[in-house]
Amino acid sequence: MKRKLIVLTVGALAVLSSCTEKKTTANATDKDSTSVVDTTATDDNYVDLAAVSGTYEGTLPAADCPGIKTVLTIKADSTYQLQQDYIDKKNGHDEASGVFKVLDGKVLMLVRPSSGEQTYYKVKDNSSIVMTDSLGVEPEGETAKLYVLKKK
Repeated sequence: MKRKLIVLTVGALAVLSSCTEKKTTANATDKDSTSVVDTTATDDNYVDLAAVSGTYEGTLPAADCPGIKTVLTIKADSTYQLQQDYIDKKNGHDEASGVFKVLDGKVLMLVRPSSGEQTYYKVKDNSSIVMTDSLGVEPEGETAKLYVLKKK
């Protein structure tokens, strides 16, 4: 009797663990396929790097000076060059170059090689980009237009 109980218990555990394993595998597959769908570009949220490539200019707001004159060059090979001049600041010139990644189809994440610092710009159209937060959320209100860089 004890032997039958042990055999039944082991058999039940084997069935349960195999069901659990299949369920986990199916969920992992579902997550992977969902991930692929989420990152697959569609016509509405795809950045054509050839069309977006170019030089963008504007003056971004700053907390400690009248603004930051910004020149950002985006290249089709996923590299960028950034020049910033802090208005009315002695030694207020900054330059960086590096690579960028495209997030969620329209957000460019610029990575500064020396520090790993990340800056985000959302492609509005082929002639303007807007500085955003890490989630691609654009500034709102009266100052929103101050975060836009226009293509030269």
